[in-house]
Amino acid sequence: MSKSYWLCFFLLLMGIKVWGQADFAIDHIPEHLRLRANAIMRDRQYTIDMHATNEVVLHVKEVLTIMNKSALAYARLALFYDKNTVIKDIHGALYDGQGQLMQKISAKDFLDESAVNNFSLFEDSRVKHFLPNGLEYPFTVMYDFELKFKQNLIIPDWVPKPYRDMAVEQSSYQFICGLEDKLHIKESNYTGKRTEERNQKQKSYTWMVKSLPAGRIEPLSPPPESYQTRVKIAPEQFYYYRKKGGYTNWRELGQWVYNDLIKEQQLPTPSMISQVNGLVDNLTDNREKIKVLYEYLQQKTRYVSVQIGIGGFQPMAASEVDRLGYGDCKGLVNYMQTLLNIAEIPSYYCVVNAGSLKKDMELDFASMNQGNHVILAVPLKQDTVWLECTSQKIPFGFLGDFTDDRLVFACTPHGGELLRTPKYTPMASTQQRKAIFSLNSEGDIHGAFSTRFKGAQYDNRLGIADMPLNEQTKTLKQIYAIDNIDFTQVAYADQPAEDTPCMQEDVAINIRHYAPKNGQLIYLQPNLFNRQGSVPQLEKRESPFYLNRGYTDEDILTYTVPDQYVLRMKPADVKLETDFGDFVMELTLTDRQLVYHRKLSLREGQFPPERYIDYARFMNAVYQADLTKVVFLEKEH
Repeated sequence: MSKSYWLCFFLLLMGIKVWGQADFAIDHIPEHLRLRANAIMRDRQYTIDMHATNEVVLHVKEVLTIMNKSALAYARLALFYDKNTVIKDIHGALYDGQGQLMQKISAKDFLDESAVNNFSLFEDSRVKHFLPNGLEYPFTVMYDFELKFKQNLIIPDWVPKPYRDMAVEQSSYQFICGLEDKLHIKESNYTGKRTEERNQKQKSYTWMVKSLPAGRIEPLSPPPESYQTRVKIAPEQFYYYRKKGGYTNWRELGQWVYNDLIKEQQLPTPSMISQVNGLVDNLTDNREKIKVLYEYLQQKTRYVSVQIGIGGFQPMAASEVDRLGYGDCKGLVNYMQTLLNIAEIPSYYCVVNAGSLKKDMELDFASMNQGNHVILAVPLKQDTVWLECTSQKIPFGFLGDFTDDRLVFACTPHGGELLRTPKYTPMASTQQRKAIFSLNSEGDIHGAFSTRFKGAQYDNRLGIADMPLNEQTKTLKQIYAIDNIDFTQVAYADQPAEDTPCMQEDVAINIRHYAPKNGQLIYLQPNLFNRQGSVPQLEKRESPFYLNRGYTDEDILTYTVPDQYVLRMKPADVKLETDFGDFVMELTLTDRQLVYHRKLSLREGQFPPERYIDYARFMNAVYQADLTKVVFLEKEH
């Protein structure tokens, strides 16, 4: 064996040692990638090999450096598995800031738990997860794992830079499949050029990014999908839970979901048919029938939280939900749809990306992994009734800010459609408060106020409306964070409204020593409850800013002041009109009554970075106005 061979072999071993230690040293990270970075992805190799529609292997090797505590959560690895997903291999290692090995990680170091909180609904849905703890910063974690999927309906997306405060040295994504496999590929915000290779048996696609610096975490950032680099892949022919199918668009995908996942789960029992007929036989109006059946659903069932996709995309059979009295969002929507089918009222099973941040289904790319929740649409001649089937409290026909104003995927007998859920405008999403208070010579305040919540703000108090009084007062002390406040009466009730549900809160309070004295001067801050926080002023913002939701808040608070108090100083009225919203603050004193009027309307939308400073000035002007005080002088007796 030649000397040159031994020299190459020795250098190879040295290279392995360097990769295992020195290459992970913090000093080896380029300075421009350390700037602003709370975490740095040193290398991530993401490979998906689709051997067949029922055999897909994902292999990931990643090396991630955590610079400080604020990025510790990024170091968690969570792998979900069930009868459709198998964890073939999992290991890793931890390194200190100098790249020295501290600990090897094996499968036994991972916690293995139910993915649905140990509930028996899906006993085979589990998660293995690991989070490094008790380490000095910075440190580096390396993970190497392989998963085998017995389906190809869901192909994981590639997002090389999932967090704004993360830098990336290098990240690659390779997808391998057969020569005849047809794919739909969508690249978002990818400035490189993918490489494609073929041989006699297979073809591969590869994407790579290098040297991505961390960005500044900025308030009111737009949805991550609008700026993240992302690659999505959807094979035209797929296999899922022993079912085969194919699609090229939303219509075809919806047809498969309805025919293969939903329809067979909607066979009613004789008792269900009898129950529905007994409820609606004497009714002639379809809307009234829907309302009666929805209220029956709310009374009979309870919601079990299971993320859509866990345990499969197929809902529980309606007969099982009827028997057990519970289900997840898929099961409850499927059950409600079955009840409506018995009453011969068509409805649509709709997949939605739910959450306070509005997210649409992508018009130009159909796939099953864009939603996390299911709701029901019931089309009528004049309009569409939307039903949130997981809540026992939400009024009939109301969605709220969890699923409002976004494109959803409706699965119908005629195929898939993209529909938009109702939008609650700023003028319809209101919080209106009126109060009558008395201020005594000790600075105490007592009185009562009523607040009406409508539109997207309707459910602001829904979570506490049915609590015991002691729990309500405890929660209200956190909401109305005022020292020495006591709640003597609390009541909640739905109020009639023409356009949208309305919740009314009636509260009686005492506040000790609210208006402090300094000699003969008394200082009253009239805005008791609705104070805007300050907004950081970024002169050089990098990204657009996004106001996700508009609303209107209005307060009219009336204070009766003691006879011996005379007005010493009143702040000037404020009126602001901007592209982002409007604000009014007015104070009037008539005889012994001080009336404080505040109204803030905020508009939703996305604005360019250079406009942020104007927005910050507007909101900070509101903040300052909310802090203003009225000064009284106490006359000598």
